[in-house]
Amino acid sequence: MKGLGAARILVIVIALTALVVASGWFIQLRTPVAAPAPLAIEPIESSVLICPEPGANAELGVRVTAAVVPGQPGQESGSGSARLETLPGKESAEASIVGPGGQAQIDAFGEKLPPIRAVALGSLAPGFVADQWGRDPRGTGRGLASTACAPAASQFWFVGGGSVAGRQTRVVLVNPDDNAAVVDVLIYGTAGLLDAPGGRGLVVPPGSRLVVRLDALTPGEKSTAFHVIARTGRIGAAIDDQQMLGLKSVGADWIAPAAPPATTVYVPGVLPGTGARVLSVVAPGDQDAVVKIGIISSIGTFAPVERDEVKVPAGTVISVDMSSVTGEQPVTLELTSDQPIAAGMRQFFSGKKQQEDTSFTAGAQPFTGPAAVSGLPVRTATDVRLAITAPLGAVSVDVVLLPYRGRKQIAEATAPQRIEVPAGQVKFILLRPPAGIDWYTAVVTPTDDSAPILLAHRVRERSRYGDLITGYPWAPLRTEVTVPAAEQDAGVTVR
Repeated sequence: MKGLGAARILVIVIALTALVVASGWFIQLRTPVAAPAPLAIEPIESSVLICPEPGANAELGVRVTAAVVPGQPGQESGSGSARLETLPGKESAEASIVGPGGQAQIDAFGEKLPPIRAVALGSLAPGFVADQWGRDPRGTGRGLASTACAPAASQFWFVGGGSVAGRQTRVVLVNPDDNAAVVDVLIYGTAGLLDAPGGRGLVVPPGSRLVVRLDALTPGEKSTAFHVIARTGRIGAAIDDQQMLGLKSVGADWIAPAAPPATTVYVPGVLPGTGARVLSVVAPGDQDAVVKIGIISSIGTFAPVERDEVKVPAGTVISVDMSSVTGEQPVTLELTSDQPIAAGMRQFFSGKKQQEDTSFTAGAQPFTGPAAVSGLPVRTATDVRLAITAPLGAVSVDVVLLPYRGRKQIAEATAPQRIEVPAGQVKFILLRPPAGIDWYTAVVTPTDDSAPILLAHRVRERSRYGDLITGYPWAPLRTEVTVPAAEQDAGVTVR
């Protein structure tokens, strides 16, 4: 009898449990599931860009420029500000922008200024750009050196640099904020991720700059790639590179930042001219990468007979000279890999029996919005050319120039120049700025029916002592941000 009673109790418990579970399931079916909050696209309200080193030495003339590209969403409110300002230091400078279409500059000719922070708020944040330009025509750092002032962020990729004899690569870290930043500089080499404990846990004080030399971290490296990570805070990161032959400079420039690792990467801005075109690729994952290489040229896209495929061992950097297949023409490389990769290229330019200069380009991704670069120089014997690539479909863009005539003036834009690029081709066009100015901002805006684009530019100064060259890939303008839309919750009582 006791066993029978226990069995009845067990049956009742099971039945009640099943009823509760079924009831919960039924309630779940009848209770509507909350839909995810919709996303809204709004104009950005602030932008902080970091210009790493406006005054390196007395021989290097450096100009930092900024512009607010007009006609961007969010500028119609009219309430905003934009300026260039040095971080705290022995020297200081500041320049403000008056409104959309306005531009500003800070010169550091013969001065050693602290890093410059470019800040835009409110209606002047959308379309805000800044760039740093250096020129040394005959000193120990002879060359043109330029870089875009990049947004303060938590991580960056660079592919390039080395620490062999005669070569100096420096990592420049800038903290624009009021709290210290802790940064790791991970370095990949030809043998894998390098043991460089001196690059871990770097503390960048508030409003300060920290410079780390590659040869001090890991000497004797021929090819490297960098992953810069801010563990706390945010930073601006940039890397410059210089190579000497005895007491003579044979090239100096900033290494262009690379797009984060992906299975398809484009390298725009491979420039015409004689000299090596050294492609470097890093596979930061734990598996080997097989990379297929295509060339997008002015006559179409093709796979080169040579150099059509390379293998990158896991965690390493490989370098290969592509000059035998680029044909001294402006091209874009298309890299397709079975594992995520990042890429960069060091370009050598040679004259008659002399090395003239070097320039860098880097892996990038196609984009659809407008883009701009400020500070493009107008100087005797200097020309600027723009490489426009149509990697995924036919491209149609309008090119407009904003001449700088003083920081209190709104630029009067030149008439748009419509450029059409067939799918799978590159066009390399000469920019023709107005006379009587020192520099200008170039703006490229795709038409509504344009496919995604890739952009890069080249600045060339001709000289009897050897030409000077610089340039880098363009990034799209920062104009809008995607944010969750706010909705009232009926289950929340507001008192």
